[in-house]
Amino acid sequence: MVDLIQLKRDIKISILEGKYKCISAYTIPSNIDKWLECPNCGLKPLTWEFNNGSSTACGCGKDEYDHFSILTESVISYANRSNGSVLHYNSDQLRINWNHWVNTGEELETHSELREKGRW
Repeated sequence: MVDLIQLKRDIKISILEGKYKCISAYTIPSNIDKWLECPNCGLKPLTWEFNNGSSTACGCGKDEYDHFSILTESVISYANRSNGSVLHYNSDQLRINWNHWVNTGEELETHSELREKGRW
């Protein structure tokens, strides 16, 4: 069984050491033990989830503004498409997308694909 306290401590140390490439708005997900490690940098992702977006960050990239990220449709975008309802919005979709990418190398949603579908 994963020691969640130790896992979060290790991630915080990695943040302080500058291993993550993201702004400080990214945080450790509450269910971090259910997220897989990045196959490239070996870090579990931090997430930034807000009304207009939802994305991940790990140690892959140049800096806090130019980094790799897995995305999912935002809750507001979903509500706009669903007559204001978020009843069926999957708040775990970002983790699902991340773990899928780790296992297969395939991104389920990209910026361009979301935009083409009128989503963000």
